[in-house]
Amino acid sequence: MALLDIDRLSISFGGLRAVSNFNLHMEKGELVGLIGPNGAGKTTVFNMLTGVYQPTEGSINLEGKSLLRLKPHQITARGVARTFQNIRLFSNLTVLDNVKIAMHLRARYGVLAGIMRLPSYHAEEKRIEKRARELLEIFRLSAREREIARNLPYGEQRRLEMARALASQPKLLLLDEPAAGMNPQETAELLELIRWVHREFDLTILLIEHHMEVVMNVCQRILVLDYGETIAEGPPAAIRSNPKVIEAYLGEEVKVGA
Repeated sequence: MALLDIDRLSISFGGLRAVSNFNLHMEKGELVGLIGPNGAGKTTVFNMLTGVYQPTEGSINLEGKSLLRLKPHQITARGVARTFQNIRLFSNLTVLDNVKIAMHLRARYGVLAGIMRLPSYHAEEKRIEKRARELLEIFRLSAREREIARNLPYGEQRRLEMARALASQPKLLLLDEPAAGMNPQETAELLELIRWVHREFDLTILLIEHHMEVVMNVCQRILVLDYGETIAEGPPAAIRSNPKVIEAYLGEEVKVGA
Protein backbone atom coordinates (compact mmCIF):
# COMPACT_ATOMS: atom_id res chain seq x y z
CA MET A 1 0.00 0.00 0.00
CA ALA A 2 1.32 3.44 -0.96
CA LEU A 3 1.61 5.97 1.85
CA LEU A 4 -0.13 8.57 -0.33
CA ASP A 5 -2.47 7.66 -3.16
CA ILE A 6 -4.04 10.47 -5.20
CA ASP A 7 -6.29 9.43 -8.08
CA ARG A 8 -7.80 11.69 -10.76
CA LEU A 9 -7.84 14.71 -8.46
CA SER A 10 -9.56 17.70 -10.06
CA ILE A 11 -10.92 21.06 -8.96
CA SER A 12 -12.73 23.86 -10.72
CA PHE A 13 -13.32 27.44 -9.64
CA GLY A 14 -16.34 28.66 -11.56
CA GLY A 15 -15.55 27.84 -15.17
CA LEU A 16 -11.79 27.48 -14.56
CA ARG A 17 -10.36 23.98 -14.30
CA ALA A 18 -7.43 24.64 -11.96
CA VAL A 19 -6.25 21.02 -11.61
CA SER A 20 -7.29 18.19 -13.92
CA ASN A 21 -6.94 14.45 -13.31
CA PHE A 22 -3.88 14.72 -11.06
CA ASN A 23 -2.44 11.35 -10.02
CA LEU A 24 0.33 10.72 -7.51
CA HIS A 25 1.38 7.56 -5.70
CA MET A 26 4.12 7.93 -3.07
CA GLU A 27 5.72 5.09 -1.20
CA LYS A 28 6.93 5.61 2.36
CA GLY A 29 10.28 7.41 2.37
CA GLU A 30 10.06 8.96 -1.10
CA LEU A 31 11.09 12.54 -1.84
CA VAL A 32 9.14 13.83 -4.83
CA GLY A 33 9.19 17.24 -6.51
CA LEU A 34 6.23 19.07 -8.03
CA ILE A 35 7.22 21.82 -10.46
CA GLY A 36 5.69 24.00 -13.14
CA PRO A 37 5.03 27.62 -14.12
CA ASN A 38 3.25 30.07 -11.83
CA GLY A 39 -0.45 29.30 -11.87
CA ALA A 40 0.08 25.68 -12.93
CA GLY A 41 -1.90 24.37 -9.94
CA LYS A 42 0.90 23.23 -7.60
CA THR A 43 -0.22 25.03 -4.44
CA THR A 44 -3.82 24.16 -5.29
CA VAL A 45 -2.80 20.49 -5.06
CA PHE A 46 -1.31 21.18 -1.61
CA ASN A 47 -4.49 23.00 -0.56
CA MET A 48 -6.59 19.99 -1.54
CA LEU A 49 -4.21 17.64 0.29
CA THR A 50 -4.53 19.68 3.48
CA GLY A 51 -8.28 20.30 3.42
CA VAL A 52 -8.19 23.99 2.50
CA TYR A 53 -10.01 23.14 -0.74
CA GLN A 54 -12.34 20.23 -1.40
CA PRO A 55 -11.76 18.68 -4.83
CA THR A 56 -14.47 18.59 -7.45
CA GLU A 57 -13.51 15.03 -8.38
CA GLY A 58 -11.04 12.35 -7.38
CA SER A 59 -9.70 10.77 -4.22
CA ILE A 60 -6.90 11.30 -1.68
CA ASN A 61 -5.90 8.41 0.55
CA LEU A 62 -3.23 8.39 3.25
CA GLU A 63 -2.31 4.88 4.36
CA GLY A 64 -5.46 3.63 2.67
CA LYS A 65 -7.82 6.06 4.45
CA SER A 66 -9.57 8.94 2.70
CA LEU A 67 -8.69 12.54 3.56
CA LEU A 68 -11.68 13.96 1.71
CA ARG A 69 -14.14 16.10 3.69
CA LEU A 70 -11.78 16.29 6.66
CA LYS A 71 -10.90 19.66 8.18
CA PRO A 72 -7.27 20.85 8.08
CA HIS A 73 -6.64 20.06 11.77
CA GLN A 74 -8.01 16.55 11.29
CA ILE A 75 -5.68 15.99 8.33
CA THR A 76 -2.76 17.23 10.43
CA ALA A 77 -3.74 14.72 13.11
CA ARG A 78 -3.67 11.98 10.44
CA GLY A 79 -0.03 12.82 9.78
CA VAL A 80 0.19 15.54 7.10
CA ALA A 81 2.16 18.74 7.79
CA ARG A 82 3.08 21.59 5.49
CA THR A 83 5.04 24.78 5.16
CA PHE A 84 3.83 27.73 3.11
CA GLN A 85 5.14 29.77 0.18
CA ASN A 86 4.41 32.87 2.27
CA ILE A 87 5.63 32.19 5.80
CA ARG A 88 2.78 31.74 8.28
CA LEU A 89 4.28 31.65 11.73
CA PHE A 90 2.53 32.77 14.90
CA SER A 91 4.38 36.04 14.51
CA ASN A 92 3.62 37.49 17.94
CA LEU A 93 4.69 34.38 19.86
CA THR A 94 8.19 33.28 20.76
CA VAL A 95 10.22 30.89 18.66
CA LEU A 96 9.85 28.21 21.34
CA ASP A 97 6.08 28.66 21.61
CA ASN A 98 5.67 28.31 17.84
CA VAL A 99 7.11 24.80 18.07
CA LYS A 100 5.30 23.88 21.30
CA ILE A 101 1.91 24.76 19.80
CA ALA A 102 2.38 22.19 17.04
CA MET A 103 3.34 19.54 19.61
CA HIS A 104 0.15 20.04 21.61
CA LEU A 105 -1.73 18.29 18.80
CA ARG A 106 -0.47 15.03 20.30
CA ALA A 107 -0.40 16.03 23.97
CA ARG A 108 -0.86 13.06 26.30
CA TYR A 109 -3.24 14.58 28.82
CA GLY A 110 -6.95 15.29 28.77
CA VAL A 111 -8.99 18.43 29.27
CA LEU A 112 -9.52 17.77 32.98
CA ALA A 113 -5.79 17.31 33.61
CA GLY A 114 -5.14 20.59 31.81
CA ILE A 115 -7.77 22.52 33.75
CA MET A 116 -6.81 21.06 37.13
CA ARG A 117 -3.07 21.19 36.42
CA LEU A 118 -2.71 17.56 37.48
CA PRO A 119 0.71 15.85 37.65
CA SER A 120 0.11 14.30 34.20
CA TYR A 121 -0.26 17.81 32.77
CA HIS A 122 3.02 19.07 34.23
CA ALA A 123 4.89 15.93 33.15
CA GLU A 124 3.64 16.22 29.59
CA GLU A 125 4.35 19.95 29.39
CA LYS A 126 7.89 19.24 30.52
CA ARG A 127 8.27 16.59 27.81
CA ILE A 128 6.88 18.94 25.15
CA GLU A 129 9.27 21.73 26.09
CA LYS A 130 12.24 19.35 26.08
CA ARG A 131 11.35 18.03 22.61
CA ALA A 132 10.69 21.54 21.28
CA ARG A 133 14.16 22.61 22.39
CA GLU A 134 15.65 19.55 20.70
CA LEU A 135 14.03 20.59 17.43
CA LEU A 136 15.29 24.14 17.80
CA GLU A 137 18.78 22.73 18.32
CA ILE A 138 18.49 20.71 15.11
CA PHE A 139 17.48 23.81 13.16
CA ARG A 140 20.13 26.01 14.79
CA LEU A 141 17.56 28.20 16.54
CA SER A 142 18.32 27.47 20.18
CA ALA A 143 19.79 30.91 20.81
CA ARG A 144 16.59 32.49 19.48
CA GLU A 145 14.02 30.54 21.51
CA ARG A 146 12.82 33.52 23.56
CA GLU A 147 12.69 35.93 20.63
CA ILE A 148 9.41 36.92 18.97
CA ALA A 149 9.09 34.99 15.72
CA ARG A 150 8.47 38.04 13.52
CA ASN A 151 11.84 39.49 14.57
CA LEU A 152 13.86 36.60 13.10
CA PRO A 153 15.76 37.07 9.85
CA TYR A 154 13.95 35.62 6.84
CA GLY A 155 16.09 32.49 6.53
CA GLU A 156 15.61 31.67 10.21
CA GLN A 157 11.84 32.12 9.89
CA ARG A 158 11.94 29.52 7.10
CA ARG A 159 13.81 27.10 9.36
CA LEU A 160 11.38 27.76 12.22
CA GLU A 161 8.43 26.97 9.97
CA MET A 162 10.02 23.64 9.08
CA ALA A 163 10.76 22.88 12.74
CA ARG A 164 7.12 23.64 13.61
CA ALA A 165 5.91 21.31 10.85
CA LEU A 166 8.09 18.48 12.16
CA ALA A 167 6.84 19.08 15.71
CA SER A 168 3.47 17.61 14.72
CA GLN A 169 5.21 14.28 13.99
CA PRO A 170 4.07 14.00 10.35
CA LYS A 171 4.22 10.98 8.09
CA LEU A 172 3.98 13.23 5.02
CA LEU A 173 5.69 16.63 4.87
CA LEU A 174 4.61 19.14 2.22
CA LEU A 175 7.18 21.85 1.51
CA ASP A 176 5.84 24.80 -0.51
CA GLU A 177 8.79 26.70 -2.02
CA PRO A 178 11.08 26.51 1.02
CA ALA A 179 13.91 28.27 -0.86
CA ALA A 180 11.78 31.30 -1.80
CA GLY A 181 13.59 34.52 -0.92
CA MET A 182 16.80 32.81 0.16
CA ASN A 183 20.27 33.86 -0.95
CA PRO A 184 22.63 31.29 -2.56
CA GLN A 185 24.29 30.34 0.74
CA GLU A 186 20.95 29.88 2.49
CA THR A 187 19.70 27.82 -0.46
CA ALA A 188 22.73 25.52 -0.30
CA GLU A 189 22.21 25.06 3.45
CA LEU A 190 18.49 24.36 2.88
CA LEU A 191 19.29 21.67 0.31
CA GLU A 192 21.46 19.84 2.83
CA LEU A 193 18.86 20.36 5.56
CA ILE A 194 16.10 18.78 3.44
CA ARG A 195 18.33 15.80 2.74
CA TRP A 196 19.14 15.43 6.43
CA VAL A 197 15.51 15.79 7.58
CA HIS A 198 14.36 13.28 4.96
CA ARG A 199 16.90 10.73 6.16
CA GLU A 200 16.92 11.28 9.92
CA PHE A 201 13.16 11.68 10.41
CA ASP A 202 12.33 8.87 7.96
CA LEU A 203 9.86 11.18 6.23
CA THR A 204 7.97 11.10 2.97
CA ILE A 205 8.30 14.55 1.39
CA LEU A 206 6.45 16.30 -1.44
CA LEU A 207 8.27 19.47 -2.49
CA ILE A 208 7.12 22.45 -4.57
CA GLU A 209 10.06 24.58 -5.62
CA HIS A 210 11.02 26.99 -8.40
CA HIS A 211 14.70 26.80 -7.52
CA MET A 212 15.84 24.09 -9.92
CA GLU A 213 19.15 23.47 -8.16
CA VAL A 214 17.20 22.32 -5.11
CA VAL A 215 14.67 20.23 -7.06
CA MET A 216 17.14 18.53 -9.37
CA ASN A 217 19.61 17.72 -6.62
CA VAL A 218 17.33 16.52 -3.84
CA CYS A 219 14.27 14.87 -5.46
CA GLN A 220 14.13 11.22 -6.45
CA ARG A 221 11.47 11.88 -9.07
CA ILE A 222 9.59 14.91 -10.33
CA LEU A 223 6.10 15.68 -11.63
CA VAL A 224 5.55 18.67 -13.90
CA LEU A 225 2.25 20.56 -13.98
CA ASP A 226 1.19 22.99 -16.71
CA TYR A 227 -2.27 24.59 -16.75
CA GLY A 228 -3.42 22.09 -14.14
CA GLU A 229 -2.37 19.00 -16.08
CA THR A 230 0.59 16.67 -15.56
CA ILE A 231 2.80 16.88 -18.64
CA ALA A 232 5.75 14.79 -17.41
CA GLU A 233 6.88 12.53 -14.60
CA GLY A 234 10.21 10.84 -13.98
CA PRO A 235 13.69 11.10 -12.47
CA PRO A 236 15.51 14.45 -12.59
CA ALA A 237 17.75 13.42 -15.49
CA ALA A 238 14.72 12.65 -17.66
CA ILE A 239 12.76 15.75 -16.63
CA ARG A 240 15.58 18.20 -17.36
CA SER A 241 15.82 17.02 -20.97
CA ASN A 242 12.11 16.47 -21.65
CA PRO A 243 11.10 18.67 -24.62
CA LYS A 244 7.62 19.38 -23.22
CA VAL A 245 9.07 20.49 -19.90
CA ILE A 246 11.72 22.65 -21.52
CA GLU A 247 9.11 24.36 -23.67
CA ALA A 248 6.55 24.84 -20.91
CA TYR A 249 8.80 25.72 -18.00
CA LEU A 250 12.55 25.22 -17.89
CA GLY A 251 13.49 26.99 -21.11
CA GLU A 252 16.77 25.12 -21.18
CA GLU A 253 18.27 21.95 -19.74
CA VAL A 254 19.07 22.15 -16.04
CA LYS A 255 22.23 20.70 -14.62
CA VAL A 256 21.79 17.78 -12.23
CA GLY A 257 24.40 17.81 -9.47
CA ALA A 258 25.95 14.86 -7.69
